[in-house]
Amino acid sequence: MADIDIVIEICGSAGEGTISAGEILSRHMSSLGFEIMSFDSYPSEIRGFGKCVAHSRISNQQILSPGKYTDILVVLNDSHSIPQLHAVRENGVVIYDSQPPAYHEEDKSIAGWMAPGMIAYGIPLHSLANKAAGSARGRNMVALGAMAALFGIDEEGFKTSIMKRYATKKQVVIDSNVNSFEEGYVWAKKNVQKLDHLTFSKVKLRKVTQNRIIINGNQAVAQAALDSGIKLFAGYPITPATKIMEIMGKELPKRGGIMLQTEDELSAIGNVIGAGFAGKRAMTATSGPGFTLMTEMTGLAVMAEVPAVVVNSQRGGPSTGLPTKTEQSDLSLVLAGGSGDSPRIVLAPSTVEECYESTCLAFYLAEKYQTLAVLLLDFFLSNSIRNIDEPSLPDKKMLSANISPSKTDLKDYRRFQLTESGISPRALPGTPLGMFVATGLEHNERGKPAYDSKTHLEMTEKRYRKLDGILKEVSPPTWDGPKANVDIGVISWGSTAASAHEAVLKARKVGVNAAFMSSMLLVPLNVDHFVKFSAACKTILVPELNYSGQFAAHLAQYLNRPIEKLNRITGLPMPSEDIFEKIMEIADTQKR
Repeated sequence: MADIDIVIEICGSAGEGTISAGEILSRHMSSLGFEIMSFDSYPSEIRGFGKCVAHSRISNQQILSPGKYTDILVVLNDSHSIPQLHAVRENGVVIYDSQPPAYHEEDKSIAGWMAPGMIAYGIPLHSLANKAAGSARGRNMVALGAMAALFGIDEEGFKTSIMKRYATKKQVVIDSNVNSFEEGYVWAKKNVQKLDHLTFSKVKLRKVTQNRIIINGNQAVAQAALDSGIKLFAGYPITPATKIMEIMGKELPKRGGIMLQTEDELSAIGNVIGAGFAGKRAMTATSGPGFTLMTEMTGLAVMAEVPAVVVNSQRGGPSTGLPTKTEQSDLSLVLAGGSGDSPRIVLAPSTVEECYESTCLAFYLAEKYQTLAVLLLDFFLSNSIRNIDEPSLPDKKMLSANISPSKTDLKDYRRFQLTESGISPRALPGTPLGMFVATGLEHNERGKPAYDSKTHLEMTEKRYRKLDGILKEVSPPTWDGPKANVDIGVISWGSTAASAHEAVLKARKVGVNAAFMSSMLLVPLNVDHFVKFSAACKTILVPELNYSGQFAAHLAQYLNRPIEKLNRITGLPMPSEDIFEKIMEIADTQKR
Protein backbone atom coordinates (compact mmCIF):
# COMPACT_ATOMS: atom_id res chain seq x y z
CA MET A 1 0.00 0.00 0.00
CA ALA A 2 1.43 3.36 -1.09
CA ASP A 3 1.02 6.82 0.41
CA ILE A 4 -0.34 9.64 -1.69
CA ASP A 5 -0.40 13.43 -1.45
CA ILE A 6 -1.86 15.17 -4.51
CA VAL A 7 -2.90 18.77 -5.21
CA ILE A 8 -5.64 19.19 -7.82
CA GLU A 9 -6.73 22.54 -9.25
CA ILE A 10 -9.80 23.09 -11.40
CA CYS A 11 -9.62 26.45 -13.18
CA GLY A 12 -12.39 28.16 -15.09
CA SER A 13 -14.55 31.21 -15.36
CA ALA A 14 -17.37 32.15 -12.99
CA GLY A 15 -20.52 30.31 -14.09
CA GLU A 16 -18.70 27.27 -15.49
CA GLY A 17 -19.19 25.09 -12.41
CA THR A 18 -15.57 25.29 -11.28
CA ILE A 19 -16.31 25.62 -7.57
CA SER A 20 -19.10 23.00 -7.54
CA ALA A 21 -16.81 20.51 -9.31
CA GLY A 22 -14.14 21.08 -6.68
CA GLU A 23 -16.67 20.62 -3.89
CA ILE A 24 -17.94 17.34 -5.33
CA LEU A 25 -14.38 16.07 -5.74
CA SER A 26 -13.40 16.95 -2.18
CA ARG A 27 -16.53 15.52 -0.59
CA HIS A 28 -16.25 12.28 -2.53
CA MET A 29 -12.58 11.78 -1.66
CA SER A 30 -13.40 12.46 1.99
CA SER A 31 -16.13 9.82 1.87
CA LEU A 32 -13.51 7.31 0.77
CA GLY A 33 -11.30 8.07 3.79
CA PHE A 34 -8.82 10.58 2.34
CA GLU A 35 -7.77 13.71 4.22
CA ILE A 36 -8.78 16.83 2.33
CA MET A 37 -8.08 20.55 2.42
CA SER A 38 -9.92 22.61 -0.18
CA PHE A 39 -9.76 26.30 -0.90
CA ASP A 40 -11.58 28.30 -3.57
CA SER A 41 -10.57 31.56 -5.26
CA TYR A 42 -13.19 33.63 -7.03
CA PRO A 43 -13.83 37.20 -8.22
CA SER A 44 -14.78 40.01 -5.85
CA GLU A 45 -17.77 41.05 -7.96
CA ILE A 46 -21.13 39.69 -6.80
CA ARG A 47 -21.92 38.42 -10.31
CA GLY A 48 -18.77 38.48 -12.33
CA PHE A 49 -17.23 36.36 -15.03
CA GLY A 50 -13.71 36.37 -13.69
CA LYS A 51 -11.32 33.60 -12.82
CA CYS A 52 -12.30 30.84 -10.40
CA VAL A 53 -9.95 28.19 -9.00
CA ALA A 54 -10.99 25.20 -6.89
CA HIS A 55 -7.84 24.05 -5.09
CA SER A 56 -7.88 20.67 -3.32
CA ARG A 57 -5.12 18.83 -1.51
CA ILE A 58 -5.92 15.13 -1.06
CA SER A 59 -3.81 12.72 0.96
CA ASN A 60 -3.93 9.63 3.13
CA GLN A 61 -1.61 11.46 5.56
CA GLN A 62 -2.15 14.41 7.89
CA ILE A 63 -2.58 17.73 6.04
CA LEU A 64 -1.70 21.07 7.65
CA SER A 65 -1.48 23.37 4.61
CA PRO A 66 -3.14 23.57 1.17
CA GLY A 67 0.03 22.83 -0.79
CA LYS A 68 1.79 25.21 -3.18
CA TYR A 69 2.46 23.07 -6.23
CA THR A 70 -0.18 21.49 -8.46
CA ASP A 71 -0.03 17.85 -9.50
CA ILE A 72 -3.16 17.92 -11.67
CA LEU A 73 -4.58 21.02 -13.39
CA VAL A 74 -8.04 20.70 -14.93
CA VAL A 75 -8.64 23.42 -17.51
CA LEU A 76 -12.18 24.67 -18.08
CA ASN A 77 -11.01 28.03 -19.44
CA ASP A 78 -7.71 28.32 -21.30
CA SER A 79 -6.98 32.02 -20.78
CA HIS A 80 -7.62 31.84 -17.02
CA SER A 81 -5.63 28.62 -16.68
CA ILE A 82 -2.46 29.76 -18.43
CA PRO A 83 -1.26 31.75 -15.36
CA GLN A 84 -1.90 28.65 -13.21
CA LEU A 85 0.72 26.67 -15.14
CA HIS A 86 3.53 28.26 -13.12
CA ALA A 87 2.41 26.22 -10.10
CA VAL A 88 2.18 22.89 -11.95
CA ARG A 89 5.00 20.53 -11.08
CA GLU A 90 7.62 19.73 -13.70
CA ASN A 91 6.04 16.33 -14.36
CA GLY A 92 2.50 17.44 -13.51
CA VAL A 93 -0.67 16.60 -15.43
CA VAL A 94 -2.85 19.01 -17.40
CA ILE A 95 -6.34 17.99 -18.54
CA TYR A 96 -7.70 20.35 -21.20
CA ASP A 97 -10.38 20.59 -23.88
CA SER A 98 -8.96 19.08 -27.06
CA GLN A 99 -11.96 20.13 -29.17
CA PRO A 100 -13.01 23.66 -28.13
CA PRO A 101 -16.08 25.03 -29.95
CA ALA A 102 -14.03 27.78 -31.65
CA TYR A 103 -10.42 28.51 -32.51
CA HIS A 104 -8.42 30.15 -29.74
CA GLU A 105 -6.79 33.47 -30.40
CA GLU A 106 -3.05 33.38 -30.83
CA ASP A 107 -1.27 32.64 -27.53
CA LYS A 108 -4.60 31.91 -25.79
CA SER A 109 -4.48 28.10 -26.03
CA ILE A 110 -3.27 26.27 -22.92
CA ALA A 111 -1.57 23.68 -25.14
CA GLY A 112 0.87 26.29 -26.42
CA TRP A 113 2.01 27.28 -22.94
CA MET A 114 2.72 23.93 -21.31
CA ALA A 115 6.33 23.40 -20.31
CA PRO A 116 8.37 20.40 -21.46
CA GLY A 117 7.87 17.51 -19.08
CA MET A 118 4.24 18.27 -18.31
CA ILE A 119 1.85 15.49 -19.24
CA ALA A 120 -1.14 16.69 -21.23
CA TYR A 121 -4.40 14.78 -21.65
CA GLY A 122 -6.72 16.28 -24.26
CA ILE A 123 -10.37 15.44 -23.59
CA PRO A 124 -13.19 16.71 -25.87
CA LEU A 125 -15.03 18.34 -22.97
CA HIS A 126 -17.45 20.42 -25.04
CA SER A 127 -18.52 17.70 -27.45
CA LEU A 128 -18.94 15.09 -24.70
CA ALA A 129 -21.01 17.50 -22.61
CA ASN A 130 -23.21 18.28 -25.60
CA LYS A 131 -23.63 14.58 -26.26
CA ALA A 132 -24.59 13.86 -22.65
CA ALA A 133 -26.94 16.75 -21.94
CA GLY A 134 -27.40 18.81 -25.08
CA SER A 135 -25.31 21.72 -23.80
CA ALA A 136 -21.75 22.52 -22.78
CA ARG A 137 -22.71 23.27 -19.18
CA GLY A 138 -21.67 19.78 -18.10
CA ARG A 139 -18.02 20.21 -19.08
CA ASN A 140 -17.06 20.28 -15.40
CA MET A 141 -18.68 16.88 -14.86
CA VAL A 142 -17.05 15.49 -18.02
CA ALA A 143 -13.70 16.60 -16.58
CA LEU A 144 -14.44 14.88 -13.26
CA GLY A 145 -15.33 11.70 -15.15
CA ALA A 146 -12.07 11.79 -17.07
CA MET A 147 -10.16 12.37 -13.81
CA ALA A 148 -11.86 9.42 -12.16
CA ALA A 149 -10.89 7.15 -15.06
CA LEU A 150 -7.30 8.41 -15.23
CA PHE A 151 -6.48 8.37 -11.53
CA GLY A 152 -8.26 5.31 -10.21
CA ILE A 153 -11.30 6.85 -8.49
CA ASP A 154 -14.34 4.57 -8.22
CA GLU A 155 -16.94 5.36 -10.86
CA GLU A 156 -20.17 4.35 -9.11
CA GLY A 157 -19.29 6.00 -5.83
CA PHE A 158 -18.42 9.22 -7.63
CA LYS A 159 -21.77 9.22 -9.42
CA THR A 160 -23.50 8.76 -6.07
CA SER A 161 -21.66 11.82 -4.74
CA ILE A 162 -22.84 13.83 -7.77
CA MET A 163 -26.42 12.75 -7.17
CA LYS A 164 -26.14 13.83 -3.50
CA ARG A 165 -24.79 17.23 -4.55
CA TYR A 166 -27.78 17.89 -6.82
CA ALA A 167 -30.40 16.00 -4.81
CA THR A 168 -32.56 19.11 -4.37
CA LYS A 169 -32.61 19.82 -8.11
CA LYS A 170 -34.98 18.47 -10.74
CA GLN A 171 -34.32 14.96 -12.02
CA VAL A 172 -33.28 16.29 -15.43
CA VAL A 173 -30.46 18.27 -13.75
CA ILE A 174 -29.28 15.22 -11.81
CA ASP A 175 -29.37 13.03 -14.92
CA SER A 176 -27.49 15.53 -17.09
CA ASN A 177 -24.68 15.84 -14.55
CA VAL A 178 -24.38 12.08 -14.03
CA ASN A 179 -24.51 11.44 -17.78
CA SER A 180 -21.81 14.05 -18.39
CA PHE A 181 -19.59 12.40 -15.79
CA GLU A 182 -20.20 9.01 -17.40
CA GLU A 183 -19.29 10.30 -20.86
CA GLY A 184 -15.98 11.66 -19.56
CA TYR A 185 -15.20 8.46 -17.68
CA VAL A 186 -15.92 6.11 -20.59
CA TRP A 187 -14.14 8.27 -23.18
CA ALA A 188 -10.98 8.55 -21.09
CA LYS A 189 -10.95 4.82 -20.39
CA LYS A 190 -11.17 4.01 -24.08
CA ASN A 191 -9.07 6.73 -25.67
CA VAL A 192 -6.37 7.97 -23.29
CA GLN A 193 -3.07 6.23 -22.82
CA LYS A 194 -1.97 6.94 -19.27
CA LEU A 195 1.53 8.40 -19.11
CA ASP A 196 1.76 9.50 -15.48
CA HIS A 197 2.07 7.44 -12.31
CA LEU A 198 -0.53 9.19 -10.16
CA THR A 199 -3.30 7.00 -8.79
CA PHE A 200 -5.69 6.96 -5.85
CA SER A 201 -6.11 3.20 -6.02
CA LYS A 202 -4.09 0.84 -3.84
CA VAL A 203 -3.75 3.48 -1.12
CA LYS A 204 -4.08 2.64 2.57
CA LEU A 205 -6.94 4.72 3.98
CA ARG A 206 -8.26 5.45 7.43
CA LYS A 207 -11.57 3.91 8.32
CA VAL A 208 -14.43 6.33 7.64
CA THR A 209 -16.18 7.00 10.96
CA GLN A 210 -19.68 8.22 11.69
CA ASN A 211 -18.47 11.36 13.47
CA ARG A 212 -16.41 12.61 10.51
CA ILE A 213 -17.72 15.90 9.13
CA ILE A 214 -16.79 18.27 6.30
CA ILE A 215 -16.74 21.89 7.41
CA ASN A 216 -15.06 25.24 6.87
CA GLY A 217 -13.98 27.85 9.41
CA ASN A 218 -17.09 30.02 9.13
CA GLN A 219 -19.33 27.00 9.60
CA ALA A 220 -17.29 25.89 12.62
CA VAL A 221 -17.61 29.35 14.20
CA ALA A 222 -21.37 29.42 13.60
CA GLN A 223 -21.86 25.92 15.01
CA ALA A 224 -19.77 26.72 18.07
CA ALA A 225 -21.79 29.89 18.68
CA LEU A 226 -25.03 27.89 18.51
CA ASP A 227 -23.62 25.21 20.82
CA SER A 228 -22.47 27.94 23.23
CA GLY A 229 -25.98 29.32 23.67
CA ILE A 230 -25.91 32.45 21.52
CA LYS A 231 -29.21 34.35 21.63
CA LEU A 232 -28.52 37.28 19.31
CA PHE A 233 -26.46 37.65 16.18
CA ALA A 234 -26.34 41.17 14.76
CA GLY A 235 -24.38 41.82 11.60
CA TYR A 236 -23.95 43.61 8.32
CA PRO A 237 -22.94 41.52 5.27
CA ILE A 238 -19.25 41.66 4.38
CA THR A 239 -16.91 39.18 2.69
CA PRO A 240 -15.56 36.84 4.02
CA ALA A 241 -17.73 36.76 7.15
CA THR A 242 -21.19 36.82 5.56
CA LYS A 243 -21.62 33.04 5.66
CA ILE A 244 -21.70 33.15 9.47
CA MET A 245 -24.66 35.53 9.33
CA GLU A 246 -26.42 33.38 6.72
CA ILE A 247 -26.12 30.31 8.95
CA MET A 248 -27.37 32.29 11.94
CA GLY A 249 -30.35 33.54 9.96
CA LYS A 250 -31.35 29.97 9.25
CA GLU A 251 -30.48 28.21 12.50
CA LEU A 252 -30.71 30.73 15.34
CA PRO A 253 -34.51 31.24 15.21
CA LYS A 254 -34.93 27.45 15.57
CA ARG A 255 -33.25 27.77 18.99
CA GLY A 256 -35.26 30.72 20.19
CA GLY A 257 -32.66 33.31 19.18
CA ILE A 258 -32.67 36.31 16.87
CA MET A 259 -30.58 37.13 13.81
CA LEU A 260 -30.66 40.86 13.11
CA GLN A 261 -29.27 42.30 9.88
CA THR A 262 -28.38 45.86 10.80
CA GLU A 263 -27.95 48.99 8.69
CA ASP A 264 -24.20 49.14 9.37
CA GLU A 265 -21.40 47.72 11.50
CA LEU A 266 -21.70 50.34 14.23
CA SER A 267 -25.31 49.33 14.75
CA ALA A 268 -24.30 45.66 14.77
CA ILE A 269 -21.82 46.01 17.62
CA GLY A 270 -24.26 48.28 19.46
CA ASN A 271 -26.90 45.55 19.39
CA VAL A 272 -24.36 42.98 20.59
CA ILE A 273 -23.38 45.17 23.54
CA GLY A 274 -27.04 45.80 24.35
CA ALA A 275 -27.80 42.10 24.39
CA GLY A 276 -24.69 41.43 26.48
CA PHE A 277 -25.79 44.07 28.99
CA ALA A 278 -29.15 42.28 29.25
CA GLY A 279 -27.40 39.00 30.03
CA LYS A 280 -27.76 37.32 26.64
CA ARG A 281 -24.87 35.83 24.71
CA ALA A 282 -24.39 37.78 21.49
CA MET A 283 -21.96 38.02 18.60
CA THR A 284 -21.24 39.84 15.37
CA ALA A 285 -18.96 38.94 12.45
CA THR A 286 -17.18 41.30 10.11
CA SER A 287 -13.92 41.96 8.27
CA GLY A 288 -11.28 44.67 8.58
CA PRO A 289 -13.29 47.61 7.19
CA GLY A 290 -16.23 46.71 9.43
CA PHE A 291 -14.10 46.24 12.53
CA THR A 292 -12.58 49.66 11.93
CA LEU A 293 -16.07 51.16 12.19
CA MET A 294 -16.80 49.14 15.32
CA THR A 295 -13.86 50.47 17.32
CA GLU A 296 -15.94 53.38 18.63
CA MET A 297 -18.17 50.84 20.37
CA THR A 298 -15.63 48.15 21.31
CA GLY A 299 -14.27 50.56 23.89
CA LEU A 300 -17.76 50.78 25.41
CA ALA A 301 -17.78 47.00 25.97
CA VAL A 302 -14.45 47.33 27.79
CA MET A 303 -15.38 50.40 29.85
CA ALA A 304 -18.91 49.26 30.77
CA GLU A 305 -17.60 45.72 31.31
CA VAL A 306 -20.14 44.10 29.03
CA PRO A 307 -19.53 40.73 27.30
CA ALA A 308 -19.26 41.05 23.51
CA VAL A 309 -17.91 38.60 20.91
CA VAL A 310 -16.68 39.90 17.55
CA VAL A 311 -15.36 37.79 14.65
CA ASN A 312 -12.98 39.57 12.28
CA SER A 313 -12.28 37.46 9.19
CA GLN A 314 -9.39 39.31 7.59
CA ARG A 315 -9.02 40.07 3.91
CA GLY A 316 -6.48 42.05 1.93
CA GLY A 317 -6.38 45.72 2.88
CA PRO A 318 -6.34 48.59 3.54
CA SER A 319 -9.79 50.08 2.94
CA THR A 320 -12.07 47.88 0.83
CA GLY A 321 -8.87 46.24 -0.36
CA LEU A 322 -9.08 42.70 -1.71
CA PRO A 323 -12.46 41.31 -0.57
CA THR A 324 -11.88 37.74 -1.79
CA LYS A 325 -8.19 37.39 -0.96
CA THR A 326 -6.59 36.31 2.29
CA GLU A 327 -4.28 38.31 4.53
CA GLN A 328 -3.32 38.70 8.21
CA SER A 329 -2.98 42.47 8.25
CA ASP A 330 -5.65 43.40 10.82
CA LEU A 331 -3.61 42.23 13.80
CA SER A 332 -2.44 45.70 14.86
CA LEU A 333 -6.00 47.00 14.50
CA VAL A 334 -7.45 44.25 16.66
CA LEU A 335 -4.71 44.40 19.31
CA ALA A 336 -5.12 48.11 19.95
CA GLY A 337 -8.11 49.36 17.94
CA GLY A 338 -10.10 51.82 20.00
CA SER A 339 -9.43 54.84 22.14
CA GLY A 340 -7.45 54.75 25.35
CA ASP A 341 -6.12 51.70 27.15
CA SER A 342 -8.80 49.15 26.32
CA PRO A 343 -7.75 45.59 27.19
CA ARG A 344 -9.55 42.82 25.36
CA ILE A 345 -9.29 39.12 24.60
CA VAL A 346 -7.90 38.18 21.15
CA LEU A 347 -8.04 34.59 19.92
CA ALA A 348 -6.59 33.51 16.56
CA PRO A 349 -7.36 29.90 15.56
CA SER A 350 -5.00 28.21 13.11
CA THR A 351 -7.22 25.30 12.01
CA VAL A 352 -10.90 24.60 11.43
CA GLU A 353 -10.91 22.58 14.67
CA GLU A 354 -9.58 25.59 16.54
CA CYS A 355 -12.26 27.80 14.96
CA TYR A 356 -14.81 25.79 16.93
CA GLU A 357 -12.73 25.66 20.11
CA SER A 358 -11.84 29.36 20.12
CA THR A 359 -15.45 30.44 19.55
CA CYS A 360 -16.62 28.43 22.55
CA LEU A 361 -13.78 29.98 24.56
CA ALA A 362 -14.67 33.48 23.38
CA PHE A 363 -18.24 33.25 24.69
CA TYR A 364 -17.11 31.77 27.99
CA LEU A 365 -14.28 34.23 28.60
CA ALA A 366 -16.24 37.29 27.45
CA GLU A 367 -19.06 36.42 29.82
CA LYS A 368 -16.93 35.48 32.82
CA TYR A 369 -14.50 38.38 32.48
CA GLN A 370 -17.17 40.83 31.31
CA THR A 371 -15.27 42.22 28.37
CA LEU A 372 -14.69 42.21 24.62
CA ALA A 373 -13.46 39.03 22.92
CA VAL A 374 -12.25 39.15 19.32
CA LEU A 375 -11.76 36.14 17.05
CA LEU A 376 -9.24 36.67 14.26
CA LEU A 377 -9.85 34.48 11.21
CA ASP A 378 -8.91 35.21 7.61
CA PHE A 379 -10.43 34.56 4.19
CA PHE A 380 -8.56 31.27 3.81
CA LEU A 381 -9.47 29.91 7.23
CA SER A 382 -13.09 31.05 6.87
CA ASN A 383 -13.55 29.29 3.54
CA SER A 384 -11.13 26.37 3.48
CA ILE A 385 -12.93 23.05 3.76
CA ARG A 386 -11.60 20.27 5.96
CA ASN A 387 -12.84 16.86 7.01
CA ILE A 388 -12.48 16.62 10.76
CA ASP A 389 -13.81 14.62 13.68
CA GLU A 390 -16.98 16.24 14.96
CA PRO A 391 -16.00 18.58 17.83
CA SER A 392 -17.08 17.80 21.37
CA LEU A 393 -19.73 20.10 22.80
CA PRO A 394 -18.46 22.75 25.22
CA ASP A 395 -18.35 21.77 28.87
CA LYS A 396 -21.44 22.75 30.86
CA LYS A 397 -19.44 25.19 32.99
CA MET A 398 -18.67 27.18 29.84
CA LEU A 399 -22.37 27.66 29.05
CA SER A 400 -23.14 29.79 32.10
CA ALA A 401 -20.15 31.78 33.32
CA ASN A 402 -21.59 35.00 34.72
CA ILE A 403 -20.43 35.80 38.26
CA SER A 404 -23.62 37.01 39.90
CA PRO A 405 -23.74 39.11 43.09
CA SER A 406 -24.42 37.34 46.37
CA LYS A 407 -27.06 38.49 48.87
CA THR A 408 -24.29 40.24 50.78
CA ASP A 409 -23.15 42.01 47.60
CA LEU A 410 -26.70 43.23 46.94
CA LYS A 411 -27.03 44.86 50.36
CA ASP A 412 -24.68 47.57 49.17
CA TYR A 413 -24.34 46.78 45.47
CA ARG A 414 -21.28 48.10 43.67
CA ARG A 415 -21.39 46.93 40.08
CA PHE A 416 -17.74 47.84 39.45
CA GLN A 417 -16.38 46.74 42.79
CA LEU A 418 -12.59 46.67 42.95
CA THR A 419 -11.52 43.05 43.29
CA GLU A 420 -8.25 41.14 43.19
CA SER A 421 -9.30 39.30 40.00
CA GLY A 422 -10.68 42.42 38.33
CA ILE A 423 -14.06 40.70 37.97
CA SER A 424 -16.95 42.40 39.73
CA PRO A 425 -20.27 40.66 40.51
CA ARG A 426 -22.60 41.41 37.57
CA ALA A 427 -26.29 41.86 38.28
CA LEU A 428 -28.49 41.42 35.24
CA PRO A 429 -31.31 43.90 34.61
CA GLY A 430 -34.28 43.09 36.84
CA THR A 431 -32.22 41.70 39.72
CA PRO A 432 -33.79 42.98 42.98
CA LEU A 433 -31.47 45.55 44.63
CA GLY A 434 -29.09 45.18 41.69
CA MET A 435 -29.61 48.59 40.11
CA PHE A 436 -26.53 50.41 38.82
CA VAL A 437 -25.35 53.00 36.32
CA ALA A 438 -23.56 51.79 33.18
CA THR A 439 -21.73 54.35 31.07
CA GLY A 440 -18.89 54.81 28.66
CA LEU A 441 -17.49 57.48 30.95
CA GLU A 442 -14.90 56.60 33.55
CA HIS A 443 -16.74 55.80 36.77
CA ASN A 444 -16.44 54.75 40.38
CA GLU A 445 -17.42 51.38 41.83
CA ARG A 446 -21.15 52.22 41.60
CA GLY A 447 -20.89 53.30 38.01
CA LYS A 448 -21.24 57.00 38.70
CA PRO A 449 -19.04 59.10 36.36
CA ALA A 450 -15.78 60.11 38.03
CA TYR A 451 -12.93 62.08 36.47
CA ASP A 452 -10.24 62.13 39.14
CA SER A 453 -6.87 60.53 38.43
CA LYS A 454 -7.05 58.13 41.39
CA THR A 455 -10.32 56.55 40.19
CA HIS A 456 -9.13 56.35 36.59
CA LEU A 457 -5.93 54.57 37.65
CA GLU A 458 -7.75 52.13 39.94
CA MET A 459 -10.35 51.26 37.31
CA THR A 460 -7.77 50.89 34.54
CA GLU A 461 -5.70 48.56 36.71
CA LYS A 462 -8.86 46.62 37.56
CA ARG A 463 -9.71 46.09 33.89
CA TYR A 464 -6.17 44.95 33.14
CA ARG A 465 -6.08 42.55 36.11
CA LYS A 466 -8.61 40.40 34.29
CA LEU A 467 -5.91 39.41 31.81
CA ASP A 468 -3.99 37.51 34.48
CA GLY A 469 -6.96 35.23 35.12
CA ILE A 470 -7.60 34.69 31.41
CA LEU A 471 -4.07 33.32 30.97
CA LYS A 472 -4.87 30.55 33.46
CA GLU A 473 -8.05 29.57 31.57
CA VAL A 474 -6.49 28.84 28.18
CA SER A 475 -4.02 26.11 27.21
CA PRO A 476 -0.41 27.35 26.93
CA PRO A 477 1.20 27.85 23.52
CA THR A 478 2.06 24.78 21.47
CA TRP A 479 5.77 23.93 21.55
CA ASP A 480 6.70 21.17 19.12
CA GLY A 481 10.31 20.10 18.97
CA PRO A 482 13.43 20.13 21.14
CA LYS A 483 13.38 22.24 24.30
CA ALA A 484 17.01 23.36 24.23
CA ASN A 485 19.85 24.11 21.79
CA VAL A 486 17.44 24.71 18.89
CA ASP A 487 19.02 26.09 15.72
CA ILE A 488 15.84 27.55 14.23
CA GLY A 489 12.65 28.35 16.13
CA VAL A 490 9.56 29.21 14.07
CA ILE A 491 6.78 31.21 15.71
CA SER A 492 3.56 31.92 13.83
CA TRP A 493 -0.13 32.63 14.35
CA GLY A 494 -3.53 32.16 12.74
CA SER A 495 -3.82 30.10 9.57
CA THR A 496 -0.10 30.54 8.79
CA ALA A 497 0.78 28.66 11.98
CA ALA A 498 -0.46 25.38 10.49
CA SER A 499 1.74 25.86 7.41
CA ALA A 500 4.68 26.78 9.64
CA HIS A 501 4.17 23.65 11.71
CA GLU A 502 4.20 21.50 8.58
CA ALA A 503 7.37 23.22 7.37
CA VAL A 504 9.15 22.58 10.69
CA LEU A 505 8.17 18.91 10.64
CA LYS A 506 9.56 18.61 7.11
CA ALA A 507 12.77 20.41 8.10
CA ARG A 508 13.36 18.04 10.98
CA LYS A 509 12.99 15.08 8.61
CA VAL A 510 15.95 16.38 6.59
CA GLY A 511 18.09 16.90 9.68
CA VAL A 512 17.46 20.53 10.63
CA ASN A 513 17.28 21.15 14.38
CA ALA A 514 14.04 23.15 14.32
CA ALA A 515 11.17 23.79 16.71
CA PHE A 516 7.74 25.38 16.39
CA MET A 517 5.55 27.52 18.64
CA SER A 518 2.11 29.08 18.21
CA SER A 519 -0.64 30.29 20.49
CA MET A 520 -4.37 30.51 19.87
CA LEU A 521 -4.51 33.20 22.58
CA LEU A 522 -2.79 36.40 21.42
CA VAL A 523 -4.16 38.74 24.10
CA PRO A 524 -3.26 38.25 26.82
CA LEU A 525 -0.06 36.74 25.45
CA ASN A 526 1.62 34.02 27.47
CA VAL A 527 4.89 35.91 27.45
CA ASP A 528 6.81 33.51 29.70
CA HIS A 529 6.40 30.62 27.23
CA PHE A 530 7.54 32.72 24.28
CA VAL A 531 10.55 34.03 26.21
CA LYS A 532 11.57 30.46 27.15
CA PHE A 533 11.15 29.32 23.55
CA SER A 534 13.19 32.27 22.32
CA ALA A 535 15.96 31.56 24.82
CA ALA A 536 16.20 27.98 23.54
CA CYS A 537 16.65 29.04 19.89
CA LYS A 538 19.64 30.40 18.00
CA THR A 539 17.41 32.06 15.37
CA ILE A 540 13.72 33.03 15.52
CA LEU A 541 11.64 33.12 12.32
CA VAL A 542 8.13 34.60 12.18
CA PRO A 543 6.15 33.96 8.96
CA GLU A 544 2.86 35.85 8.51
CA LEU A 545 0.56 37.19 5.80
CA ASN A 546 1.20 40.91 6.05
CA TYR A 547 3.77 43.32 4.66
CA SER A 548 5.04 44.93 7.85
CA GLY A 549 5.50 41.91 10.11
CA GLN A 550 2.85 42.85 12.66
CA PHE A 551 3.14 39.80 14.91
CA ALA A 552 6.95 39.91 14.74
CA ALA A 553 6.78 43.52 15.95
CA HIS A 554 4.38 42.54 18.72
CA LEU A 555 6.73 39.76 19.87
CA ALA A 556 9.83 41.92 19.64
CA GLN A 557 8.76 44.06 22.60
CA TYR A 558 8.90 40.95 24.81
CA LEU A 559 11.74 38.92 23.28
CA ASN A 560 14.24 41.77 22.98
CA ARG A 561 16.24 40.12 20.20
CA PRO A 562 16.52 40.16 16.38
CA ILE A 563 13.72 38.31 14.57
CA GLU A 564 13.85 36.93 11.04
CA LYS A 565 10.64 37.76 9.17
CA LEU A 566 8.90 36.06 6.26
CA ASN A 567 6.09 38.20 4.93
CA ARG A 568 3.73 37.45 2.05
CA ILE A 569 0.78 39.47 0.67
CA THR A 570 -0.07 37.43 -2.42
CA GLY A 571 -3.75 37.09 -1.50
CA LEU A 572 -3.18 33.36 -1.08
CA PRO A 573 -2.49 31.33 2.07
CA MET A 574 1.14 31.03 3.14
CA PRO A 575 2.64 27.91 1.50
CA SER A 576 4.49 25.61 3.87
CA GLU A 577 6.97 25.18 1.02
CA ASP A 578 7.98 28.86 1.26
CA ILE A 579 8.51 28.58 5.00
CA PHE A 580 10.53 25.39 4.53
CA GLU A 581 12.74 27.13 1.96
CA LYS A 582 13.35 30.00 4.39
CA ILE A 583 14.24 27.54 7.17
CA MET A 584 16.74 25.81 4.87
CA GLU A 585 18.20 29.18 3.85
CA ILE A 586 18.75 30.09 7.52
CA ALA A 587 20.21 26.64 8.23
CA ASP A 588 22.71 27.05 5.38
CA THR A 589 23.73 30.48 6.69
CA GLN A 590 24.29 29.07 10.17
CA LYS A 591 26.67 26.43 8.79
CA ARG A 592 28.94 28.99 7.17
